[in-house]
Amino acid sequence: MLKTFVDFFENENFNMRFLCFVSLMLLILPLGLYSESLKIKDIARIVGSDSIQVYGYSVVVGLKGTGDTSKNYATSLSIIEHLRKFGIDISHTNIQMRNTAFVLVSARIPSNFKKGTTFDVNVSSIFDARSLEGGFLITTPLKDSEGNVVAYAQGSVITPKGNVKTTGIVPNGGLVSVDLGTSSIDQGSFRLFFENLSPPSINGVIKLLKENFEKINIKVIDVNTLEIEIPQEFQGNEFDFVSRVMDTEVSIPDESFVVIDQRSSSIIITGNPRVYNTSISYKGMRIEFGELNFFERGEVYYIPSNYLKDFVDHLSKLGVKSDDLIQILLLMKEAGAIRSRFIVY
Repeated sequence: MLKTFVDFFENENFNMRFLCFVSLMLLILPLGLYSESLKIKDIARIVGSDSIQVYGYSVVVGLKGTGDTSKNYATSLSIIEHLRKFGIDISHTNIQMRNTAFVLVSARIPSNFKKGTTFDVNVSSIFDARSLEGGFLITTPLKDSEGNVVAYAQGSVITPKGNVKTTGIVPNGGLVSVDLGTSSIDQGSFRLFFENLSPPSINGVIKLLKENFEKINIKVIDVNTLEIEIPQEFQGNEFDFVSRVMDTEVSIPDESFVVIDQRSSSIIITGNPRVYNTSISYKGMRIEFGELNFFERGEVYYIPSNYLKDFVDHLSKLGVKSDDLIQILLLMKEAGAIRSRFIVY
C-alpha cells in the first residue's frame, strides 16, 4: 500500500505514534515517518575538489521486444557469460534477443567517495535497440580510467521524455565498492554540495553555521558548493567537526523536498511544490502537464491541479502501485517537471 506523508503538523507536542495508530485503525493510508527539522546531511553531500569517470558494458533485460536484433551477437554472449557465473549454461539460440540490449554504463563521481556510497548512472544503447524503457540493468562492474573496478551498477532504467528512448538513467543505481581516494578533509577543509537549493537558502545555511561555530571559515565555490575550513581547535579530530556540521538542524521555509524511501515505498513531500509542463510515458501510461493536466492509462483521468501533492494523491486513488509511482516521480524529476530537491534512500 502506498505510504505518503504530504503535510507537516504544526503542533510539536503531537504524539506521532498515536497518529500512526489512529490512522491504521481508520484504515487510512499508512504514514511515512518524517522529522519537521532537516539536517544539513539531508540537503547536502560532501564532494571532492575533482571527479572521476567510471564506465562499463552490460545488458539491459526485460524489454518488450524493443531490444537488439539477432545480428548483434555481443548481446547474447554477454548474457551467456553472466549466467555462467551462476552455473547456468545455455546456448545462443535460447535467448530472445529482442528483450535485451547491449549498453554502455557511465557516471562521473567525486574522487573522495567512500565505499558504500550510491550514485546515479547513465545507460546508453550501443547497437540497434529501439527503446530501453521498462528495462532492468543487470549487475555491471564499473572501471576508472586505469581499468580498476571501483563500483557496481544495477537497477531499473528510467528513460527521458520525448521520442529518444535509447538512453536513460538508473537513479542511485551505482554503488562504490572501494574507497576512491584521500578525502579533502585530510587537507584541512571539505566541500558541501547543495543540489537544487537556492542561493538565498544556502546563504541561510552559511549564517547558521557561523552562529553555531565561532571560528568557522566558509568560502563560496559556486552557486551550489561551499568549502568549509576545519577550525584549529578541531585539528586532529576533523571528523568530529564534520559530524557536527552535517548534524546541524536547518529550517528552509522557501524550499520543497521530495523524500523517497524505496525500501518501504514511502513518499514524503514538504512545502507545496508544483509540477511544470511536461509529457512523459511509463509502462504504457501517459502523463501530460500543460494546458490540460491528465493521466492516461486506457482511460483518461484529469488531474485536479498542477501541485505535486494533488498529483500523488490522485494517482494513489487510481490504484497506481507505489513502486510505479516512485519511478514516475523520478522520471518527472529527470524531465525537469519537478524542481524540488530529491532525497532517495
